[in-house]
Amino acid sequence: MANVTPSSSGVTGNLKAGSTFRGIAYSIIINAAFPYIIYMLLKNYTHLSELIILAISGIPPIIDTIVGVMRKGRVDLIAGIALVGIAVGIVLVLVGGSPRVYLIRESFFTVTIGLAYLVSMFFPKPLAFYFARTFVTGNVCAQIVWFNSLWQYPNFRRSMYVSTMVWGIGFLLEAVIRTIMVFILTIPQFLLISPFVLYGFIGGLVAWNMWYSRRVGSKVRRERQQEELLSVSGGHP
Repeated sequence: MANVTPSSSGVTGNLKAGSTFRGIAYSIIINAAFPYIIYMLLKNYTHLSELIILAISGIPPIIDTIVGVMRKGRVDLIAGIALVGIAVGIVLVLVGGSPRVYLIRESFFTVTIGLAYLVSMFFPKPLAFYFARTFVTGNVCAQIVWFNSLWQYPNFRRSMYVSTMVWGIGFLLEAVIRTIMVFILTIPQFLLISPFVLYGFIGGLVAWNMWYSRRVGSKVRRERQQEELLSVSGGHP
């Protein structure tokens, strides 16, 4: 087996988690401050329809998402949500849809993700396993081999199902809350608050996952040490 340890992977995971939190803070600026300012300016100084104003106010997030995907060469979770939101938004503008429906376009994707997570719990390996493997290993072959080997440990398997359930429920709650917000807030209020809900949920789930991973990691290391001791002693305790 490759010389990869949970502790070294944990350092990598912590670094990536820090990067994720910085990305969330940046995304809130792009997806909350800029759209809100553009919306208020167009609302006060033009006679454009509500839907067109909303579409124009979404240009900064669109540009940021496209540039991010081109720079990274891949679509991560946040970019995926944004891209689906862009696609749904374009369709709504073309068919003259409701501004309120336009506002909850990203929640269509989070509902889908949440349901996919929960349904995957009935498969041999749930979605959390594959997302965690990508996040922890960075798709490095040696670390992928190590990560796959962890599936043999009961605590690790249990943690993947628990994580899948928590993320699935989290995404569904986010969609429900933002949908309710659409109908109880004014459009400017929603534009300002909504990104904090979306990225707040994602940030909270990441923070919980970091705490839970450390907790489970110690249990898996003990299981692994016990297995190694049994192997050295020829299977006798």
